[in-house]
Amino acid sequence: MTLFKQIIIATTLFSFVIFGAVGYLNFKSLNTYIADQLGANARHTANSLGLALKPVIDPNDMSMAETMINSMFDSGYYQNITLKGVDDEILIERAQDIQVVSVPEWFLNLTKFTAPIESSEIMTGWTKFGTLYVQSSAGLAYYELYNNMKEMFGFLLAMMVLAICATYFGLKTIFRPLVKVRNQAEAILDNKFLIQDKIPFTTDLRQMVLAMNSMVAKVQDIFEQEAKTLDRYQELLYKDALSGMYNRRYFQTKFNEYIASEEYSSGSMVLLSFKELANLKKNLGFEKWQSFVIKIANILETELEDSKYSGVAARLNDDDFTLLMPAVTSSGVATLIESIMKEIKKESENFDIDQNELLVNAAIVEFKPNSGLKTILTTADITLADAKELGNFKYKIFKDDSAALIIGKEKYRDLISKSMKNDKFKFASQKVGDENGFEQYELYLRLVDDEGKWQSASYFMPMVKELDLSATLDLHILNRIAEILPNKILPNGSLAINLGKEILTSQDSFIRLETALKRISANSKFKNYIEIPNKDDMSIQSIVRLTQKLKELGFGFGFDHFGLDAKSIEKLKILSPDYVKIQAGNIIDFFSENGSEQTRRSLEVIMSSKGIKLIAIGVENEEQKNKLIELGVINMQGFYIDEIKNIG
Repeated sequence: MTLFKQIIIATTLFSFVIFGAVGYLNFKSLNTYIADQLGANARHTANSLGLALKPVIDPNDMSMAETMINSMFDSGYYQNITLKGVDDEILIERAQDIQVVSVPEWFLNLTKFTAPIESSEIMTGWTKFGTLYVQSSAGLAYYELYNNMKEMFGFLLAMMVLAICATYFGLKTIFRPLVKVRNQAEAILDNKFLIQDKIPFTTDLRQMVLAMNSMVAKVQDIFEQEAKTLDRYQELLYKDALSGMYNRRYFQTKFNEYIASEEYSSGSMVLLSFKELANLKKNLGFEKWQSFVIKIANILETELEDSKYSGVAARLNDDDFTLLMPAVTSSGVATLIESIMKEIKKESENFDIDQNELLVNAAIVEFKPNSGLKTILTTADITLADAKELGNFKYKIFKDDSAALIIGKEKYRDLISKSMKNDKFKFASQKVGDENGFEQYELYLRLVDDEGKWQSASYFMPMVKELDLSATLDLHILNRIAEILPNKILPNGSLAINLGKEILTSQDSFIRLETALKRISANSKFKNYIEIPNKDDMSIQSIVRLTQKLKELGFGFGFDHFGLDAKSIEKLKILSPDYVKIQAGNIIDFFSENGSEQTRRSLEVIMSSKGIKLIAIGVENEEQKNKLIELGVINMQGFYIDEIKNIG
């Protein structure tokens, strides 16, 4: 039971005791007071009636005395009036039963009120004639006592309710900082940083809140400082100094990462080439030329960000830029390139550049899982030469006639729909583990074609994305997993399931996602994990909503293909995944440079402060494994660790 509830209960009980005691004492006091008043009234009546009877009393004729007694008795305020002689014989007696109006029976049984009897002697001369006895009506006393007690207890009850309400809201106000401190502590357990803006005025609470804020601020400051260290190193290693874009080294690293993955191992590359761009410095001047190069970089990055595709924009050399977009067909890129060419042409006019001095062309080349970077670049150069023959601001798409699947969009849509309906989508798994007992099986998607061949995700995912079927396919896969879990077809352990960004963008898809996750949770005895790609175009709010739901349903959460750039690290301030997966080649490339020891420690601090596991993926040989162990990475995944095995 919380301290708040304990204080409220104690306050309520104390109020009942206090107000009960006050009510009882008031009842006893009022009871005595009314009894005294009845006695005094009876005594006064006996004396006054006795004096009134003295002149008219006649032993032989009691009619006048009886008339006076009847007149007094008929007022209704008396229960008994009796006149007795000297020998206690009853001369006149008037009595009535107690009549109580508007008083409940339980109150009568509880009080048992008895009115006192007062007397007055009646003298005739110096001789005693008799004694007059008067008893006031107890019914009136009951009525007065009941109404007075009702008003008193009503007032006390109102006071008690007000006291409890005042205590409740007062404690709420006092405990609000404590609740926030508890939230801070819980947030620290979830590896989040919360600072209280409102400082309480109570000295003890104020000191506690300030101490908690100071601790959280220090942890947050350590995180931010280490993040800045990583970002600075990443910029030195992977950023072009002039344009601010990623450089050739990053492009090569990212290409290898995509090729080594399942979903992103096919896609399109755009090579955008300017003829002797550096020579424009002579006409524009260095500062204006530099501004123009930066504008080109901004156009590429902005157009890519505003499109529905994800990818990397990089500057390869003085004259060449590139866009690398996984899971995208070459035909889907054409509209993007046309928009880029239009914007570059408009910008060149703003800088008063002669169109004959600025020759721009582009080549679009698709890459496959077995593509080599050298081959892709060579193909792009040849395609670029063809584009130059078409004229300035033109592009050319390289078509590989040996493509495994060349069909129309509608036929492809029909293929995907039938494959889902006929359970043609199957699974493969690969074990992820470390020496400390962490273990999971990542599920990969396969499509069984008409010839019975199991095709990897690179075979169908580009067109699935082009047709906006990603969310539909994800929901189908989740429900399929929930369906076959009881059959023990899937690996006997924790599963890692990949989701695309599309399923998080609409409320309807999210509701259906929640339903599917509940089914998986109900059918699995292990803690399973949901992975999402680390993409800049994914809304933080949608990811936060997902992580909250996953925590509620008992799922873990991870980032796939995580980066070491500033935007990726910044996400970790808001989100606290169980793990992040980074390509092994990227880790080795990033931390194998001279002077990278401090940067590696910065990453370790960030990961440990947030309780995040780092998993190196794409480990292909023993050399990579040993190098990763040397760098302190023990969580690994790849063909050298475990082969991908088809299920079913």
